[in-house]
Amino acid sequence: MLAFHKVKAFRTDIQAIGDSLVYNSKDSSMIMYHDPIVWNAGRQVLGEVIKAYLEDSTLRQTDVIGQALSVEMLPDSIHFNQISSKVMHSFFTHGNLHTSVAIGNVQAIYYPVNDKDSSLMGLNYTETDTMRMYMSPQKKLQRIWMPKSQGTLYPMTQIPPSKLKLPDFEWFADLRPKDK
Repeated sequence: MLAFHKVKAFRTDIQAIGDSLVYNSKDSSMIMYHDPIVWNAGRQVLGEVIKAYLEDSTLRQTDVIGQALSVEMLPDSIHFNQISSKVMHSFFTHGNLHTSVAIGNVQAIYYPVNDKDSSLMGLNYTETDTMRMYMSPQKKLQRIWMPKSQGTLYPMTQIPPSKLKLPDFEWFADLRPKDK
């Protein structure tokens, strides 16, 4: 199946837009071209090309190629966890994310949360070449693996305004399809 020029896709769990889309039923792969954006709950992923691989209509793997950016809006609707890199690969089990890998010029902004009162403890800014994130079945970050990295943890009251968002940060909530 080929779709082109201002493609929009809507499911209750996932929404997407892009210039063009190719779906191959033989291997259940979907490729979106020309600056596609995909949303799931409070998350947004964008890049030059997004490839999605399905198994029985359930997401198995995604690859974001070129200017990859993943943004997660936090419950306060003001702060955003962000990761940018050249390429991102995400792997799913039964439709739930379990591993995500960002490769090439990785920049990340992450807000650690206090387990006792759910308050934000600070902003962690990190730069590295490769970052692997492992998620729990409850969709919480279990651990992060990085080779040599450089980073800074800023307390919430001392975050420089220039560090709140990555240089490539964009939040396209107004473009998100609202219904079918």
